[in-house]
Amino acid sequence: MKPLFSPAIALLNRLRYNAKFLLIGCVLLLASGILIAQLFFQVQREVHFVESELRGVEVLAPAMKVLTLMQQHRGLSSGLLGGSEALRPAVATKAAALDSAITEFERALAGPGSGFGLDQTWATLAQQWTRLRSEGLTLAQGDNFRTHTAMIDGMLTFIGDLGDQSKLSLDPEASSYNLVEPMLRVIPEITERLGKLRGKGTGIIAKGSLERTDEVALISQMAELELARAVIEDRLGRAAREPTLEPGALDRAKAEIAAAVSKVREASNDEILSRRFGLAPAAYFDIGTSAIDTVLRHLEGDIRPAAVALLEARKAASQRELWLTVGGALVALLAVGYLFVGTYLSILTSVKELSAGASQLARGDYTARVSFSARDELAMVADQFNEMAASLAGIVGQVQRSAMSVGEAASRLAASSTQVARGSEQQSEAASSMAAAIEQMTVGIDEITRHAGDAQDQSQQSGQLSSEGQEVVRRSVLEMERIAATVNEAAGVIEQLGAESTRISDIVQSIREIADQTNLLALNAAIEAARAGETGRGFAVVADEVRKLAERTSKATGEITAMVSAIQEGTGKAVLTMQQGVARVHEGVALTSKAGNAMHEINDGAQKVVDSVNDISNALREQSSASNEIARSVERIAQMAEENSVAVRATASTAEGLETLARELQGQVERFKVA
Repeated sequence: MKPLFSPAIALLNRLRYNAKFLLIGCVLLLASGILIAQLFFQVQREVHFVESELRGVEVLAPAMKVLTLMQQHRGLSSGLLGGSEALRPAVATKAAALDSAITEFERALAGPGSGFGLDQTWATLAQQWTRLRSEGLTLAQGDNFRTHTAMIDGMLTFIGDLGDQSKLSLDPEASSYNLVEPMLRVIPEITERLGKLRGKGTGIIAKGSLERTDEVALISQMAELELARAVIEDRLGRAAREPTLEPGALDRAKAEIAAAVSKVREASNDEILSRRFGLAPAAYFDIGTSAIDTVLRHLEGDIRPAAVALLEARKAASQRELWLTVGGALVALLAVGYLFVGTYLSILTSVKELSAGASQLARGDYTARVSFSARDELAMVADQFNEMAASLAGIVGQVQRSAMSVGEAASRLAASSTQVARGSEQQSEAASSMAAAIEQMTVGIDEITRHAGDAQDQSQQSGQLSSEGQEVVRRSVLEMERIAATVNEAAGVIEQLGAESTRISDIVQSIREIADQTNLLALNAAIEAARAGETGRGFAVVADEVRKLAERTSKATGEITAMVSAIQEGTGKAVLTMQQGVARVHEGVALTSKAGNAMHEINDGAQKVVDSVNDISNALREQSSASNEIARSVERIAQMAEENSVAVRATASTAEGLETLARELQGQVERFKVA
């Protein structure tokens, strides 16, 4: 399925939302325009169909008049040629009337009937009439009748062609077709049957004899007339049930036409078939003419107006349907356009809201939350975005608190290191003083004898100084142990910071996985929109924008990962530095412990000097040796104090470096706003 829509996806991926919706809107507008045009032309064809029928009815009226006059002229000519010379003036009058009717018909054919394509057919009929008018009375009665009948048959065919060309014979409504069918075929057939019966009967009465062939022809005409009467009664009866027509008009027409046809049939039976011949030819002709006039009168007065009324009503209904269809289609198109623009603005607003939230998050403001107005599928993305922002805010807040803790611990470590450094300097000064005293004592060994009394005081002073030195060494040991504990605590805090950084990396990885899952969901949404076809294209575009947003989120998490990696690297360096500081502190503790032991030995030696002051004279040589040993011990104490001072300065430098790293870490995380 996806390869099928790949070209459309490739095209839409290159367009902005306004261009996408403009393209889709143009396609929808084109399709809607085509559908509306099809509806318009379909209903317009129905209107043109009815208009063509109305023009056909307009041409049919003079055509029926021509047909009627041709039939009357045939009957009068048959009577005249049968021997009734009294009909000659009537024949001439009827011929003049037919000429006038033909002129009127030709005007109608050139006007409303100009598009029917019947001019050539009519020209042939007009030529037949011209020839019959000039030569008809020179023919025998039978030939004249047959020539008239051939012309009338041609006129009947012409009327049928008129019905076909004007679409009257294809009328789709039963109510109007029950009136159109009599006008086109049944009434012309009845008038033709009546005309033939009138002409044949007038000729027979004029001759005063009935031959067998004429009798058969007469009976045949009467039978066909009866069939035509039954058909028109059925059609008019059906048409009379139409509620929109004048009640009773068609029923009266049906009854009067049936009565007129029955009167002709009775006259034919009584006067011709019974061979009475009591009626004058003109009287029989008048009976037939009266019947035809009755049919034509109801045709013009009832049937044709009813048919025209139905056609006009159908035309008006079609025109109303046309405008209602076009208006409804335009209203629907406007509604679709309104909703289409609303959809575009809704999606654009949703994208702007998501983009604003992502932009704030990219700037480090983790207090930002997407205030999403829509309740569609993008609302789920907004909720997940808010959850991600809240999670990141918690993580960064924890990092900030940890950075502050590291900074405070580093500050305390720096202060302690400074204090220890001062103690180490004091210790070094005390050791120097002790070395000077021992040197004085060594110089004064030769005067011990002379100053025996003073030796006691010097010995006591030496014991006091050794006690003070031991106390200083003890305090140095305690301070070094405190330094070691502080450094260990700082190392633990930094290691905890490294663990928190690892947690941040894990959470950022989870965010990246969420972004990847969002990307997959966007792809699935695009696939589902593609399956939905045209109605899902706008949603496919939205899914593509969601995918892009997920890619931006993945990029942001990559930047956070890089920052966390930098923090972890700095934390690792701090941990390594603290571990080195701890090792140095442990070395200082060991050296200080040695100094304490040495001071303890000095204290013991001083005590022995006090106890053995009375034996100084005897132990001068031992005292000299002890003094030299003390001098060497004091020198070692001074060296250890110097080393302790160097170690403490290194610890202070380490603490300052840790404090600098802590400040840098705080600077890195302070740009993130979490509250």
